[in-house]
Amino acid sequence: MKPLIIYSLIVFLTTAVAADDRPAITITYYHYPPDIRVVNGKPTGKYIDQLTAVADTAGYDVRWMASTIDEEADMLNEGRRAICTTGRMPTPERVKKWAFLPYLFDLVPGDIVLTLPKYRDRLKAHGNIVSLAQDSSMIGTLLESGIYGEEVDSIVRANPSWILRTGKTDFQLMNMVLAGRAHYTIVPLDQWDEARRVMPQTNTLVTLPNYGTHPDYPIAIACSKGVPSATLKALGEAMAEHGFKPYDLPH
Repeated sequence: MKPLIIYSLIVFLTTAVAADDRPAITITYYHYPPDIRVVNGKPTGKYIDQLTAVADTAGYDVRWMASTIDEEADMLNEGRRAICTTGRMPTPERVKKWAFLPYLFDLVPGDIVLTLPKYRDRLKAHGNIVSLAQDSSMIGTLLESGIYGEEVDSIVRANPSWILRTGKTDFQLMNMVLAGRAHYTIVPLDQWDEARRVMPQTNTLVTLPNYGTHPDYPIAIACSKGVPSATLKALGEAMAEHGFKPYDLPH
């Protein structure tokens, strides 16, 4: 074999080994259209593409890990498993437990209250979501790890029996109302828009305007405290390279 061919083969093999040795970062995902869709068991969509590009710039491959929004929150709270997420709203409580990258990843549409037409007047009589959440005669269904605004969250933290926290996705919450298992739910506007597109039955739900629900949500990439500081630094620098704007995390 000629020396040039041997040299080229060595370079090729060295490059291949280097590529195999590239570190990976685990990122959780769940079906959250329109920005994340799970197709044939694989995540696709805007957030997936953006995070893949950020990780690549930081020098990492992505190891995608299927999860639910509540399982993800549990792992972040425990802080033992080295994971990052596709974005969470920073709060002072979360900032103490989770490692957020200080960049605005996206601005998620705010919340709406959904109910059946036959309950609209009862909800309307309350005038706002805080009053409704205090009504023990009206069963609400919310996500276990959801954020709904400080006043509502303070009510929910007391674990009232009339607010259920068993739904794993916003679609499940809407189905619980449709099935008569709850009088109302709170979901982001884009989730209802998506549900009406793929689940025609959700078109029967109604909402109330100006009901005091949470406005648009700023989200940042949250990682567990198990992720090394060097990895967090590299990912943050990569987000800056990709044009994400700095975000002042709450204290």
